Amino acid sequence: MRQKAFLLLMVMIGNFILLSACAAPEVSSEPTEPISPITIGDDLTLIDVCQAIPPEDIEAVMLVKLSNPPSPYAYRNTEGTSGCYYEGSYDNTTPDVQFAYVVLTPLEAYDNQTLYQNEEVSGIGDQAYFNGPPDKRELWVKIENKVAFVVSFGDVPKEKGAKALAKLMVEAIQ
Repeated sequence: MRQKAFLLLMVMIGNFILLSACAAPEVSSEPTEPISPITIGDDLTLIDVCQAIPPEDIEAVMLVKLSNPPSPYAYRNTEGTSGCYYEGSYDNTTPDVQFAYVVLTPLEAYDNQTLYQNEEVSGIGDQAYFNGPPDKRELWVKIENKVAFVVSFGDVPKEKGAKALAKLMVEAIQ
């Protein structure tokens, strides 16, 4: 009888641990390094976003080291963009490799996104919203009717970190 009670207790504890892990809150840190000033001109493709954003800021949000140097990234099927792609090292906490990208885009990209599970965000730029599925939320920000940008951390949700990085981007854009 004691053995059955012990086994039942162990199953209950295991279920509790499993359910707790599945419902775990987002875990990330906030970036602290300032982003180099970014001067917006007529041609966004001339801006080196990888040079402007310290890799330490991305690593702070991901909570893993980058596996490769940051690389230039153009937002899918959108002309006139300039961005940077980051790939995190595998850390055994998720089945997938974490990634991030930050891309400056023309205003049309902000205004013409296909909205899916979008959510307005206040306090960043002139307008902002999260868009996309939970495993790869994109934070879109519009600034002074002159430029937009998107920040995304993927395969592990990092909305808090994306907001903090977006605020640093807004401070850096001139």
